[in-house]
Amino acid sequence: MIKDYQNIISVICDRFNNTISQFDVVSWLENFDKVDWKKALTVLNAFEYYSTKDIIYEFEQGLNSIIEELEPDEKVCVVPIGNVGKSGAAMVYYLKKTPAFSDKRISILKEYDYTELMNYGKIVIVDDYSGSGGTILEFHDKIKINLPETHSVSALTVAYMDKAKNALDKRNIKLYGNSRIPAFSNRGSVFGYYPKMKVIREFCFKYGDKLYPEVKYKNGKSNHHPLGFSNTQALIGFEHSIPNNTIPIIWADKKRADNKKCWIPIFPRRGELLIKDSKEFKKNQRYWMSIIFKLGINGTLFSEEERYSRHNILLLSVMHLKRKQKGAINICQYLGVNLNEYEQIIRDGQDKDIFDSNEELTEQAINLIEQIRKRAKFQKSTYIKPELMIEEDMLYIPTSFRGNS
Repeated sequence: MIKDYQNIISVICDRFNNTISQFDVVSWLENFDKVDWKKALTVLNAFEYYSTKDIIYEFEQGLNSIIEELEPDEKVCVVPIGNVGKSGAAMVYYLKKTPAFSDKRISILKEYDYTELMNYGKIVIVDDYSGSGGTILEFHDKIKINLPETHSVSALTVAYMDKAKNALDKRNIKLYGNSRIPAFSNRGSVFGYYPKMKVIREFCFKYGDKLYPEVKYKNGKSNHHPLGFSNTQALIGFEHSIPNNTIPIIWADKKRADNKKCWIPIFPRRGELLIKDSKEFKKNQRYWMSIIFKLGINGTLFSEEERYSRHNILLLSVMHLKRKQKGAINICQYLGVNLNEYEQIIRDGQDKDIFDSNEELTEQAINLIEQIRKRAKFQKSTYIKPELMIEEDMLYIPTSFRGNS
């Protein structure tokens, strides 16, 4: 028996870069019958989460592969999927952070102005994830009338399902990224040999069916299946979003069909919960600033004249969110700012020695946030109910994940 369940929860949270808390995990577990908690943690342990650093790393690998295959004097134009203010903006942010982007042969299409494509031989469509290849193909069909007569098209993702690769291969579109198979494949399942995989599949289906009933899927009334959009069976998520191809017990925030209780996701996909969290977060912003001045620790960081200015409040808020391991896109979503505003806040913070050259908090900033936390008593109780303890042989926690200890 594992005597200290809290330690296991802590390891799980560390695996996800502490973007989820112990409280988040316990709240999520309460969606399930207690007899199923061990299965739920097994699923959560298998969930593949990409932080900002992970996404940048994977895009770097993909861009380098594309560069290696270029012909002499051939250029590449990267075209992110989505509107400039939505997912496309996130892709642009990640791509610009890659060292490979410094290659002069690579550029990003600006404001979706396709007239500049005439000088490029390779068009690279970029998205974070592709489950079936449908989104990439639809986007390509939409823009192909604007493409040069002579060109080649590739697609760059962080991760994709084999189904997507097969679909794009038929259209002669080469796909870059990490290949993944459905979570409940008979061979190669992340859950191991067939008998164990079947148990976990039945568990995921049982609760997924309460969120997205299979009968509606079979009747053609919905594309949502208990095991993910179009039965994709993915277990992938990103810091800025969770694909609906991922099994819904991870991300759904709707009412259950059986008891009408609202499902609490561990990684919310839709914006409603993020907006709710953002409102709660914003309630504390002026309070944090008042604490700084009451403690007399504002120093040269925050002037009395601009104590509650929007810029100071945003700067302090970014510091708090950075301390909570939130990435740039998440921070923009929380604060309702765009990436240009975020980057300006970072630059101002660097001038004040709040952020370093990697946009991480300096020791000065960390000490300031910890003083505020102690005064405000923000930290929640770490008490874990005894009934949350689980058997040791049911849960495997790796000592490292994606190369990180």
